[in-house]
Amino acid sequence: MEGFPVADEAPEAKGILCFRCGVCCMKYSPRVTTIEAEHIAESLGISLETFLERYTDDSWFEPGYYLLDTQDGACVFLCESEDPRMKLCRIHSIRPQVCREWQAGLEKRECLEGLQKCWGLMVDVSGKLSGPEEKLHEFLLIFPWWGDNSVT
Repeated sequence: MEGFPVADEAPEAKGILCFRCGVCCMKYSPRVTTIEAEHIAESLGISLETFLERYTDDSWFEPGYYLLDTQDGACVFLCESEDPRMKLCRIHSIRPQVCREWQAGLEKRECLEGLQKCWGLMVDVSGKLSGPEEKLHEFLLIFPWWGDNSVT
């Protein structure tokens, strides 16, 4: 998807940047404030009412908040990229605050699951990526900021 930020805007934690596995977007349904919902709706060129009907879970209620709906077991705005190992957010530049605050990190089971699920890689006890050499090579070609194969 054109204009999707890869590393520059990706969150950093424990020496890693988001590698766009989408696991966090599959595990959690973000809630949005009314102001965020209005902003996203405006950016999509639709009314707030249409946004709420199409993209929020009407069975969930908390005053002043809406829960983004899921589609195929993930956030309704998560979509495939050209590379099936990576996902894209259709509203990344206007994503809700809760999504902006998510910090990728090796302490997060979602990130470790994404490494395994999407790349067949793991992090060993010394903090280095481990897995088949060909998968390590492919991963590092796309995400060179993992540098020397360390994640310290």
